[in-house]
Amino acid sequence: MTSEGDLLLKQGIAQYQQGEFEAALESWRQAVTLYRDMAERGREGAALGNMGAAYQALGDLKAAIACYEQHLAIAQDLEDLQGQGNALLNLGTAYSTLGEYELAIAYQQRRMAIAIAMADKALEGQLLYQLKIGYQHLGEGDRVRDCQDRLLAIARELFFETKSDDFIAIAHSLGLNPLEDFAGGNLSNLDFHYADLSRAELENADFSNAYLELADLSSANLAGANLSHAQLTNANLNRTNLCGANLSDADLCTNLNRANLTNAIARRTNFTAAYLRGANLSGVCLVDAILKNADLSRANLTDADLTGADVSRVEWTGVICDRARFVQTVGVSESLKQDLIKLGAIFESEDPGIDNADGD
Repeated sequence: MTSEGDLLLKQGIAQYQQGEFEAALESWRQAVTLYRDMAERGREGAALGNMGAAYQALGDLKAAIACYEQHLAIAQDLEDLQGQGNALLNLGTAYSTLGEYELAIAYQQRRMAIAIAMADKALEGQLLYQLKIGYQHLGEGDRVRDCQDRLLAIARELFFETKSDDFIAIAHSLGLNPLEDFAGGNLSNLDFHYADLSRAELENADFSNAYLELADLSSANLAGANLSHAQLTNANLNRTNLCGANLSDADLCTNLNRANLTNAIARRTNFTAAYLRGANLSGVCLVDAILKNADLSRANLTDADLTGADVSRVEWTGVICDRARFVQTVGVSESLKQDLIKLGAIFESEDPGIDNADGD
């Protein structure tokens, strides 16, 4: 049978949700009195926690903290981990609002221990986000990065455990900003199809074996990133910075117009029918890459290595290929060879020690 205290508790929740904070506070105050008279300590603690939320909504943080501390004491007496966790979380939030970040962090760390003991990864992620904010305010960059790395790790665990197909949504739920927080992170084997990562800071991120088909990576910074074996078919990499990136064995049948691939490693990479107009490919390793039907108009291939690459039916209009190295390159006719040599390309014989750079 529902008690009067329970009815008041529910009534207060409805009032709180409607923004009637003073009315909710009075309902919960009455519920606390009834629960106390009935020795219902667990419910008393929950009602006190709700009172704290009402006081906080009304701007009275001192009263809110007093309620949260009473809730915590009751939960500790009852060895109620869930209740302790809720009280500690509320105390951390209250002290953070007051700008007392060291105290806020201390409460969040205590809450973290409970979340880990309960194997609650989603809650652990929420707490890490709060800790990250606290460390940011204290200027502790290393600890901010530690929190961010752990948040990414939890997001990965949740992604595979829930068999989700939307890693971005999971990241957002943990307070991560994909445009800023993925740099240097382990994002391998994840699903990013249709993801909007335009202009994202992704330097040194590990996207190996990731699924990025139809993702928007235009103007993103992927310098030094690992994209080996990644699937990027029909992704948008227009003006993307891939300087020094590892693209080996990746599928890049897509738009790379004006992308920066300077010194990238693209061994066995599939660029079939890719758009590379105006792309900077200087110093890129294209050993055994597939460039069939690719558009290299006005691309810069200075010092690129195309050993064993397949360049059948490539569009070469306006290409810059000073010192570009062609060894056993497939799809180069004799006339094209001579044209490329005039542009500074180097063709080497299959026989060691015989250099035909002059076309003789």
